[in-house]
Amino acid sequence: MKVTFDCAAQSCQWFPPESNLLEVATLGEIPTIAACGGRGLCSTCRVEVLEGLDQLAPRSAAEETMASKRRWPENVRLACNARVVGDGVVKVRRLITPPDERRRQRRLEKQEGLGQIRSLAVLFADMRNFTSISESCPAFDVIYILNRYFTTLKQAVSQQNGMVNLYVGDEISAVFGLEDDPRVACHQAVQAGLDMQRRIATLSRVIEREFGVTLAIGVGIHFGPVIVGKVGPVDDLRFGLVGDTVNIASRLESQTKLLQAPIVISAAVASHLEGQATDFRLGAQQHVQLRGISEPFPVRTVEALAP
Repeated sequence: MKVTFDCAAQSCQWFPPESNLLEVATLGEIPTIAACGGRGLCSTCRVEVLEGLDQLAPRSAAEETMASKRRWPENVRLACNARVVGDGVVKVRRLITPPDERRRQRRLEKQEGLGQIRSLAVLFADMRNFTSISESCPAFDVIYILNRYFTTLKQAVSQQNGMVNLYVGDEISAVFGLEDDPRVACHQAVQAGLDMQRRIATLSRVIEREFGVTLAIGVGIHFGPVIVGKVGPVDDLRFGLVGDTVNIASRLESQTKLLQAPIVISAAVASHLEGQATDFRLGAQQHVQLRGISEPFPVRTVEALAP
């Protein structure tokens, strides 16, 4: 028993007997639209059955009424009404794609081929004192804390139209500007960094109460040319970033400890913020020594203005 949503390249291998296709999609974490809440009162969840139509129960009265009114062919079904009654393979295609998925698809379409050189804002965030946290807590507690930590940071990135491209240990990397111009991208990246600080401060109060540990992060942001493409084995290509801009953003994050600042940005980012109304303040430009760069590198710190 298997249902594949061909449009999303995802399958659900198991589901309760006689589940409808909308329930199957939910179990398989496959995004779908059901404007009426799955009650057969709209057509937003309709699918085209590519294979296994005989594995589905006949149309219900409500579905038959909708199909007749809209003049659907036999293989177009309402996902909320189409119950899987056979144990064979079913393959369907959603006829209305969720807006968020369309945006992801457009991003991926830009990455066809080996890669492109794009000018983007890259953000790195790293948890402070992660070693002491991992040593003081049981392993599964650490995993739980990390999952809540990464969920919190991803929310801040998504809120600013960014895209997370990497999770490594306690570090997260995100990119801004895939769909926006440099000025907007740099502003979004800094706003995401500030939002990360606020969200982690809130989460830290909960984690400290539950586990006795405090969370804090450092954020580094750089803007510049990045090679953007699909990286990995040919059968498992994933979105990736390569280039000095990525390395510099990571090293700027390391500078937050030395400069005792929560967020450090490059002069390139700061230049794209000039003339914009912001709710944060930039520190004076100073020069730091970054690993792999012979010349002193200009940076500025970022501080949120009091509300």
